[in-house]
Amino acid sequence: MVTEASTSSGNTPRVRVESVDAFRGLTIMVMVFVIAVAAADYRPLPQVMSWCGSLPVSTWNHAEVGWERFVEQKKASGLTDEQINQLPEASLKNVGLTATDLVAPFFVFIVGIAIPLSRNRRGREWWSHVMVRTIMLILAGVVYISLILGLSWWWGILQAIGVAYFMGAASMKLSRAGRWLAIFLLAAFHILMSHYFVWWLRFGDSPDPFWTISQLHGSWAKPLTIHCRPWVSLSYGIMTMIGVVLGEVVGRGDRKAIVRSALLVGSIFTAAGFALHSVGLMTGATELCFNKPDVTASYALASSGLGAFVFLVLYYLIDVRGWKRWATPLRVFGANALLAYFMQIIMRIFFRALHVETLFAAQPNDALRQWAALFPSPVWSSLFLDRSGYHGVLWGLIWTLCLWLIVLYCNKRNIYWKL
Repeated sequence: MVTEASTSSGNTPRVRVESVDAFRGLTIMVMVFVIAVAAADYRPLPQVMSWCGSLPVSTWNHAEVGWERFVEQKKASGLTDEQINQLPEASLKNVGLTATDLVAPFFVFIVGIAIPLSRNRRGREWWSHVMVRTIMLILAGVVYISLILGLSWWWGILQAIGVAYFMGAASMKLSRAGRWLAIFLLAAFHILMSHYFVWWLRFGDSPDPFWTISQLHGSWAKPLTIHCRPWVSLSYGIMTMIGVVLGEVVGRGDRKAIVRSALLVGSIFTAAGFALHSVGLMTGATELCFNKPDVTASYALASSGLGAFVFLVLYYLIDVRGWKRWATPLRVFGANALLAYFMQIIMRIFFRALHVETLFAAQPNDALRQWAALFPSPVWSSLFLDRSGYHGVLWGLIWTLCLWLIVLYCNKRNIYWKL
């Protein structure tokens, strides 16, 4: 990722915007943490409430987990899927916005901020770099998910970032006014397609397993649903284009203009997103509500607006006030984001080989009971055996620290992975 900018004439020195790396690092750090604590078995986590209209869920889970937990509870009481879907709560399926739901939008928003900085630095080579990077991100995403779920044509977050990156780069060919118009037209298009065409959000829904090389009888369309459907990735493109709007001003280095632009972008898009969401809740038109799996327009707009506000805070503290030391841990991840993302899998495989992966399990197991027996104190025993609430948060933080130390080592050894 690029965090430096120069004028097109090349006569002025580059201006390093350190808050971009800090923001990226903060996003990666939170991402690693929530992946660690919000595992597939969904351990009970703290801070459970309704987030922007969601069913009760921890802010460290995605909002849709509230619906999944609700279904589990109702099935345990004897209700069928058909009966559950007729309950009033079914209208809130996947609706809501937690802190965890902001991770992916913030990352692609930062990608958008960095695009004008990258173009300024690379000059004529920039477009060839864009094409190569788009293809590499999509291929890297396929490899990443295949390492977890088996070889197939998966569509995950890295692929969505690849599409978003290309859309953000293409938006540089538009005027500033044209970019604003394109953002709202794309959001309107996504809303209309979601409302009038069922396949737009439901293509690939199937009870069959995913198609993989080792499971040829599976559904060939289902791998396209693992994160969001490829065409729905245009909402991530909207987020990146909003980032470009702010990134152009950041690249010019005028501090007052950057602050004004961040306030403008944050206010307009946060207000637009929350307005759409409120209308959706009041009218029952849930295609207007915050919904991460469907990457709805309101979700794209509001999360980008909130991203602008977070960037503004970091920019003011780090680049304006010069308070930089506190952000050093964030820059460890921010300077090597892609390696940190892939290193999660490598670290898990390594820990498994060392037989310590079970320390981070979401539920008690024999290995954890053996560890607990070594520490007769009730406090320590509880730490090993109780993975719910803030204990679960603590183990997520320990996992994140382990990955941070590995990435720090790679950074010091000048081992970077950039596309």
